[in-house]
Amino acid sequence: MARQAAQLTFRVVQPEEITAVKQEVRLVFFSGDEATIEDNFQDHENGESTTILGYEAGRLVGIVTVRWHSRYPPFRRQQIPLIQNIEIRYEDRGRGLGGLMLERTEQEIARRSPLAGICVGIMASYGPAQRLYVKRGYVPDGRSVCHPDEPIQEGEVVTIGHDLLLWLVKDVSPMKGEV
Repeated sequence: MARQAAQLTFRVVQPEEITAVKQEVRLVFFSGDEATIEDNFQDHENGESTTILGYEAGRLVGIVTVRWHSRYPPFRRQQIPLIQNIEIRYEDRGRGLGGLMLERTEQEIARRSPLAGICVGIMASYGPAQRLYVKRGYVPDGRSVCHPDEPIQEGEVVTIGHDLLLWLVKDVSPMKGEV
């Protein structure tokens, strides 16, 4: 039986905190891989990316990064920020923490954009993420499965892997009357 998700507190990482935060997340996320950590925090100093950390009772349980200028060409052209690298501690998955992290991230994006984008792999291992994104209102951007950002064409032969992606969008603009 799944445990109930406790309340999370969130921290939007400021550029001057990046060095310390890299050390903090190294212990929990990205398998401690230096190159992956550096890539995740690329463009934070110039404001092109933002990372949000989620804590449960003071313990780091989640991380998500927003790329304000997506590398995915259709999102970049339409100025749709990309939610990237959402990760929940393995032992804490299945408790609703990913949904809470996404909700906070969407609030952050709504300050700057009416739309949020995200992508997900098509393999079975991405099933929980696929379900979460649909439940949160994300819909395909209409280009079908891409490799990695070019649509797969009819008759094309591809190898199923982590670089076959479905790009999704969601309207995160606040409803009238909300502040």
